[in-house]
Amino acid sequence: RLRAKFGLDKPLHMQYLDFLRNTLRGEFGFSLYYKRPVFDVVMERLPYTIFLLGISITVSTIVSYVVGIYFAYKRGTKVDLWGTNICMFVRSTPHFWLGMILLLVFAYYIPFFPLFGALTPGVKHENTYEFIKDLLFHYTLPLTTLIVRQIGMYVLYMRNSTVEVLGEDYMVTAKAKGVPKRSIMFKHAARNAMLPMVTVTAIRFGFMVNGAILTETVFSLPGTGRLIYQAIMNDDFFLLQGAFFIIAITVLIANLVADIL
Repeated sequence: RLRAKFGLDKPLHMQYLDFLRNTLRGEFGFSLYYKRPVFDVVMERLPYTIFLLGISITVSTIVSYVVGIYFAYKRGTKVDLWGTNICMFVRSTPHFWLGMILLLVFAYYIPFFPLFGALTPGVKHENTYEFIKDLLFHYTLPLTTLIVRQIGMYVLYMRNSTVEVLGEDYMVTAKAKGVPKRSIMFKHAARNAMLPMVTVTAIRFGFMVNGAILTETVFSLPGTGRLIYQAIMNDDFFLLQGAFFIIAITVLIANLVADIL
């Protein structure tokens, strides 16, 4: 009876065609744990993950752009040396470890931020402003975890890309013409060095999703990352399959947008 219910009694090629048909319709079956359609469960959690990744990517990219150019401008100095070493240390720090340290210090020993959740339980927000304010307050530590980790990585990319651009022939020509160093750095080199940064950000988007899984699990956030963790712990294969598929589509869209830009 179960084989007939899930279509396992059909030939293999028919099962594959059914899988493709259901996938195009967004029908991934029912969650074994939530007893609801997988698509509904994932789409209910996806906005929280998009919010987390969207803000962290935007902030980390802007900060890394400025700091990376500054380190390239100061290359060979103590500022560049110390800054590069700090970025390498932060880059090698695992998401979950950094998140637990922030949670331990700023939510336990210094109980200023909440320990878990995306919103204050039992509170009805009167307007959108109060809702966003409460959401940002709960997401301060998770966002800090992802932003610090990404800045440590992207600053190195931007710094190395800028140094490489400064060695190009047209930059040497600009120096020979007497163009001020500050103008060369911030007007000419920065624009060209930004292009590899956009590509790297798009490529790393999939790895950011992995970081979101760990971060959402540590901070108990109601996003797709924690949903995947719960699906693994509860052997919810249908939910796991649907969540991975929807996240894969999101990553592909992000890469497409980066190529267009």
